[in-house]
Amino acid sequence: MINKKTLKSILAFTENQNPAPSFIVIYIFTWFFWHNQLFSYFINAQGDFLTKLTTSLTSLEENQYLVVFLLTCIVFLGRLMINYFSFKSRELLNSADDDFVNDRDDQKFAQNSDIANIMAALTKTKQQLVDSKEREKKVIAEKNDAIKKLLSLQHELDEARADIDILNAVKVI
Repeated sequence: MINKKTLKSILAFTENQNPAPSFIVIYIFTWFFWHNQLFSYFINAQGDFLTKLTTSLTSLEENQYLVVFLLTCIVFLGRLMINYFSFKSRELLNSADDDFVNDRDDQKFAQNSDIANIMAALTKTKQQLVDSKEREKKVIAEKNDAIKKLLSLQHELDEARADIDILNAVKVI
């Protein structure tokens, strides 16, 4: 059987389609498609508009209304079947939701270990958060100490460079 997620996606796709044309519009398009030589003879004929029209109409040996009508019925029945399956799938989804709620109500008080497991996981996570905050404070303190040492070394280096520059200036004079 189709799972619920697939059924919902098919149903959403079906419901978001534009409305289908009426039976008469389908019949007219099927008739024009079935008699495509009507257009080709009209375009290829020589003469004025009436000559082209009569040439294209005489090119139809048989109008075949029954074949066009049957093709239109098949297209229209296909559209009706799609609507029927859409309705049935919506009905199935609604009943599946009801079954899920009913099943869940039966299991509500069957086991309370779920709550105990959640509370244990929550306590463990809380302890891990406290530990990580302590580690973060320690790392920040170490980082600040390293920065202080680096700045003091930089200061001493600057003083040493200044002394060297002064000694070099004294030697030159």
